[in-house]
Amino acid sequence: MSGRKIAAATVQNRTQTPFWTWIRNKLLAVDRLPKTPPPGLPTPDGKAVYHNPLRFPNTQSARPGSAELPTLPGGVHHISSGNYYYTRDGRREVMPPKPVYLSDGHQVKFGTPTGAALTSGIIFFCFSESEAVQVNKGPSANFGLESPTPGFGFEWKRNRETELETQKEDPELARLERFDRFSSSK
Repeated sequence: MSGRKIAAATVQNRTQTPFWTWIRNKLLAVDRLPKTPPPGLPTPDGKAVYHNPLRFPNTQSARPGSAELPTLPGGVHHISSGNYYYTRDGRREVMPPKPVYLSDGHQVKFGTPTGAALTSGIIFFCFSESEAVQVNKGPSANFGLESPTPGFGFEWKRNRETELETQKEDPELARLERFDRFSSSK
């Protein structure tokens, strides 16, 4: 880019007072005892020098506002180099969950995960298994839904034949297995 710096070389870098410099050197062990190794890579004279990690204007390059844009080869990066970040951000593609039902306190109206209303209209506090499209059907039935929409989960089924012996005989898994009927949608 450019060899121009933000500030001239004559600008004095900010520094700390001698007291705070002494505290910093003690905490970072800059001045060590002769028997301990140096704090960094030794210079040709054998001494290790503390390098201040702060950035100062006379050491930073100027911003490339007036510099020419880089010439990129053709391909995917050449196409996306002029795009702004917010248009390529995947988090902006996520839609809020689709409402499965609407309620005003007196009645409940069910709908499909795609947002279409049911054909029979309003259902009073009951669930029509024949018409209402349930959300939790498993990966094969949920495959065509819009993604990445949160809320469409995986239905877990326990298979004892594929488990290890310790899992087959685990009383905690057997106790939790009775709650599987509440997560089932079929």
